[in-house]
Amino acid sequence: MHVFGLIGYPLDYTLSPQIHNYVFRKLGIEATYIPLRVTSKRLPHFIEFSRDALSGFNVTIPHKVTVAKLIDELNDDADAVKSVNTVVISNQRLIGYNTDYVAVKESLIERGYRGEETLLIGAGGAARAVVLALSKIGCRTIRVLNRSRERALELCGLANGLGLDCSVVDIGGDYGKPHVIINATPLSSEEDWLLNLSKLGVAILLDMAYKPKGETDLIKRARELGIRTIDGVEILVRQALAADKLWLGDFNEPSVNEVIKHINGDNT
Repeated sequence: MHVFGLIGYPLDYTLSPQIHNYVFRKLGIEATYIPLRVTSKRLPHFIEFSRDALSGFNVTIPHKVTVAKLIDELNDDADAVKSVNTVVISNQRLIGYNTDYVAVKESLIERGYRGEETLLIGAGGAARAVVLALSKIGCRTIRVLNRSRERALELCGLANGLGLDCSVVDIGGDYGKPHVIINATPLSSEEDWLLNLSKLGVAILLDMAYKPKGETDLIKRARELGIRTIDGVEILVRQALAADKLWLGDFNEPSVNEVIKHINGDNT
């Protein structure tokens, strides 16, 4: 029996077990996936415990950057942004990957994004994955909006190192005319970030946050305005399927839409 998990804190709610356990059942694999509340203080202890107890795990807020510093090895993509959301455990050795960026990249390409100017909200581990995805698609200009200007400047330094032209904007400042807005924080409304979607001329809105049922305020508002949307559930499913391939090897994966329908069915 393989045991996989998700670590984060406070981890009040997550759809990840529904996604991964559905895939395991579909494939007939003896495996289970469980959420694990791990505080920052206990994180180093968990890392050592996982070597013998788990086959792999996912990482969410607030541990994505810290885990990258604690494990044995990072693949090239995770190393580029020093952010990890998927860990493979092999012979007690922990190897870190980033499948968040894969999910963001795939979803943007499907919506016809070709590297136009982007406003990125957030500067944490998820935002680092977004920067990597944008750099691989061919984006050249981004603006970063974050409550901590210091962290936004740090993220811009990373983005500039990946070939992006990155600048920091203050809340309520000049957001320009972004083709895409990406929210990589749990805060998901126009009011949180003093946005006015009706005046920004946005073509695509991607919100990495999600609600257990229904839509986030940002997604709801964007749809009212006819803006193409990518919600957090889609991103969650895409990164989960990419993680499963790292853990299990290539397999005939269910489609993103099939897994989303399964989640919606479980939630009704």
